[in-house]
Amino acid sequence: MRKLWEKSLVLLFCLYNTYNINPDGNLAFYFLTSIIFSLALDLFDKKGVKIIIYILFLILCFSNTLFLFYLPLILYNMYFDFGIYTLFTLALMLMDFSPMNFFISIISVHLAAMTKKHNILLDENKIVRDELKEDTLYLQKYNEQLKIDREKNIQIAILTERNRIARELHDSIGHGISSSILQVEALKIISTEDKMLKNLDILQDTLKNGMEDIRKSIHNLYNESLDLESQIEKLCSEIPSIDVEFIYKIEDDLSYGLKFDILSVIREGITNSVKHSNATKLKITVLEQPKFYTIIIKDNGTNFNGKILLSTKGIGLIAIKEIAYKYNGFVNYKFDEGFKIHLTLMKG
Repeated sequence: MRKLWEKSLVLLFCLYNTYNINPDGNLAFYFLTSIIFSLALDLFDKKGVKIIIYILFLILCFSNTLFLFYLPLILYNMYFDFGIYTLFTLALMLMDFSPMNFFISIISVHLAAMTKKHNILLDENKIVRDELKEDTLYLQKYNEQLKIDREKNIQIAILTERNRIARELHDSIGHGISSSILQVEALKIISTEDKMLKNLDILQDTLKNGMEDIRKSIHNLYNESLDLESQIEKLCSEIPSIDVEFIYKIEDDLSYGLKFDILSVIREGITNSVKHSNATKLKITVLEQPKFYTIIIKDNGTNFNGKILLSTKGIGLIAIKEIAYKYNGFVNYKFDEGFKIHLTLMKG
């Protein structure tokens, strides 16, 4: 728009100057011809084509010096293509020198120089703005990832302390009850009264049942950390706008770290579907294979922004790749009637 206003101003000055120099000439012809050349220079981007247009206009100037009074209009475009070398063209004005025409030419080149500088600054500002926007998104994702890692570390610390308590219970109470059971067995051997033997049997059974309950409780303390299946179901229930199909087939007792990483992957897949897609269906599959675990997240979205999802600064997919690398696995993602993430985590 700025170029249009500036060229229009230069054109009016050229028309006014031409009228003062030759009021009886065919001003409309020179006016329209110059506009056509100027528009052609704006229309074509190839420099070779523009050079031909410049040469044709210069030929017109040599054939009819009245075209020199529209040279400032052409100089405006010429400065964008040749920069300061445009000033050499001013020598053509000596063919029919006019101070007013020379002044308009200088003004035209100056306007073009300011506009070119302005456009460069705008482009630089756009680049900086886009970089700042990308960095902002990167920091947001990075903060989210830090929050997840902090929660994970807190849970690991809690589980470590819980396991320590479980070991102490096992070492103290467990061994104490085991010793009591052995002592009762010894008493049964030396006892001769039937009533006493019956009471000792009851006591021994009670101790054994208590020992079994303690073992179960300690086992639960060791393994109670993260119910992966129920946590995934909870995530699915938080997105009522999408019909979710969840398949979970894992029999192994997974470590807390592996459960947390799988949950992080599924959370990221759900987030992608909710934020970046118009999906109405989502299928989450978690399977156990003899040598590896498979996590597949597939939706039917058609409005994915691939540039955002596959951006090198997208923390989500980068984090998934890091999880795959952590377990010597791999991850694939593609757009195929929706967005699909296929993650494989090796056992051992």
